[in-house]
Amino acid sequence: MKKFALVLGGGSSKGYAHIGVLKVLEKNGIKPDIIVGTSMGALIGGFYSSGIPIDKLEDLAQKFNSLGPFSLYSALFKDNLLNVDKVKRLINKELKDKTHDDCDIKFVSVSTELNLGIEKYFDSGLLRESVLASISIPGVFPRFKIGNNVYVDGGLLNNLPEDVAKKYMPDAIIISVDVIGEYSKQIERQRMKTIETIMNASTLMTQTIANSKPKVADLRIVISQPNVSQLDFSKKAAQRAIHKGASITRQYISQIKQLLDIEDAKVKKSKKNNIAKDIEFKDIKKLKTNT
Repeated sequence: MKKFALVLGGGSSKGYAHIGVLKVLEKNGIKPDIIVGTSMGALIGGFYSSGIPIDKLEDLAQKFNSLGPFSLYSALFKDNLLNVDKVKRLINKELKDKTHDDCDIKFVSVSTELNLGIEKYFDSGLLRESVLASISIPGVFPRFKIGNNVYVDGGLLNNLPEDVAKKYMPDAIIISVDVIGEYSKQIERQRMKTIETIMNASTLMTQTIANSKPKVADLRIVISQPNVSQLDFSKKAAQRAIHKGASITRQYISQIKQLLDIEDAKVKKSKKNNIAKDIEFKDIKKLKTNT
């Protein structure tokens, strides 16, 4: 099997589709050598890389009912409209003091350093800090500080960081997963117009930037999910996204195996049977010759 870099893009709750992708890859015995994630892709990728089993990851997704209620206090005196303490508690509980060095799979998260306006790649240190720095959607999540540096959502500058995977593993086959797809099919309809405007503007910007970059991946899997709102973290939404991710990935699995130079089990079995028949035929032919 060739070296394999998996890139998981941002998309808030649409990013649960990444769990479906990982389920299908794992079922087929395919393990990435490195995962590079932005925003929700960093959350799912960070959890999976740390060794959290895919079944538990799916269970966590379906139990995580919402981001939290609108908080007037947060909106007035902090920098986020929603109370996201539940998210932070979940990340801290599951990742604890794990570092990048503790990961089963090499993991890199992509964030935006707000003061300098540059991309920041986290490949060392505390895993929970790398994830929190990448998922901080402006106006929704509070910005994340490490020392004097302020970090927000990596999707602002690089929502599908194929180029980052190329930098870290230039000789690997790169497969990326875009969980948003075409912007016109993803327009949010939220009861709170402020949130609606923020999410739509953010999605438009991130997809425009992502589409303007050269395609680096050997294969880009696009999982369009117009029926999953980016801020719908309900059990049903999680199930829909996971199912969609798995369904689309199954369509690509033969192509993925071909790219990674993995022989399909059916082809392998067929070859084995053909070899056995060939040996049997030769033995029969030899026996007839001797008699």
